Amino acid sequence: MWFPESVASVLQGVVEAFASPEEDLLLAGPRAGLSEGEGEEEDEDEIALRIAIEEWSARRSSARVPWEAALSQKDFLTTFRVTRPLYKYLLHEWEREQLADAWKARVHPADRQVLAALYYLGNSEPITSVAERFSMMPSTIHSVIMAFTNFLETLGDRYLSWPNAQEKIRCSEIVRQNGGLPGVFGALDAALIKIRAPAGDEKAHYIYKKVSTGLKCAVVMQFVVDAELLLRDVHLAAPSDANRASILQTSRLWELLHCTVAEETHLVAPAVYPLAPTIMIPYVGEQLSPQETTFNELHSEAFKLTRNAMTALKSRFRRLQLLDQKLTNIFKIISSTCILHNMAIMREGPEVLQDLQMSYRSDTDEDGWHALPQETISDFGILGGEEKRHYLTTVLP
Repeated sequence: MWFPESVASVLQGVVEAFASPEEDLLLAGPRAGLSEGEGEEEDEDEIALRIAIEEWSARRSSARVPWEAALSQKDFLTTFRVTRPLYKYLLHEWEREQLADAWKARVHPADRQVLAALYYLGNSEPITSVAERFSMMPSTIHSVIMAFTNFLETLGDRYLSWPNAQEKIRCSEIVRQNGGLPGVFGALDAALIKIRAPAGDEKAHYIYKKVSTGLKCAVVMQFVVDAELLLRDVHLAAPSDANRASILQTSRLWELLHCTVAEETHLVAPAVYPLAPTIMIPYVGEQLSPQETTFNELHSEAFKLTRNAMTALKSRFRRLQLLDQKLTNIFKIISSTCILHNMAIMREGPEVLQDLQMSYRSDTDEDGWHALPQETISDFGILGGEEKRHYLTTVLP
């Protein structure tokens, strides 16, 4: 690469002045102090300078054996939150689609980019720390992460889709064998993905609680999970969109469920959702018959799928326990991580979850689970729901 003499002299001085990855981060100047996803336009000289510095840094570090190469299979899993075979599959797809920028691919090989993105999603370290670990500048690591989320979203049609009739029947049999309600192929609920308070007027829409220490903000993630812990539908909203029933009615899932009233299979959901032929909610009241009590017990057993799914998702990808990004990036990170979760379940098998450290416990995180305003028992339903629930109750052993 050729540079004007003035730029070349600057580069030479930089090379002579710095000699460690920690100091590489200082070369980012004011950019290193920016919040994630932010930056200013660069002129041609600045871009050339950044490329040359990163090329030099990459050449200097390439002689060392990458630290992740020495990891055992188990340590690789606990570090990057996916198995090596899944990582290699992602790398193959990433290279095949050629989604990495040309200059970034030259400076930082594709495998380093994929590993860096996986590490970011699987850990809660600040982005500056991740950048230092992979010998990249914070602005570069941020670009890599967002490119990786864009790449994952291109795989969404393959890995996050509504189940067909055969898949529903197979999943309902799994639920029944595990002691759940007959005919249940999955469960519906919403969880909070906590975020740093957004800047500007958008903040008001994402506040879900005011406490003495400040404001708590989150994105509401409505989801359907099947018996194999695959996410079958995901819808993101703001807490200001009110309660779970209201959020359901604004999502595409509402129309999908409303138009499939004749199906034999159904979802289980809490009583804040409307009763429908495709949504079975528990009986509410103090005076329940023995059959209704049995229905509620089986319903509760099947509904554990929601907490199991969130425990697996937030434990595997610990970044989702608190996101510190711009809102547009937050939505992309959540949706793409859900796709990656499904890829892991489908390509690794559920037994891998036993080897991961479950750092998030959804059953004890009441504040990050259902803390939505105006939650009440649903007072409406869809025609046929009451009749179907009554039928299921009468045929239970």
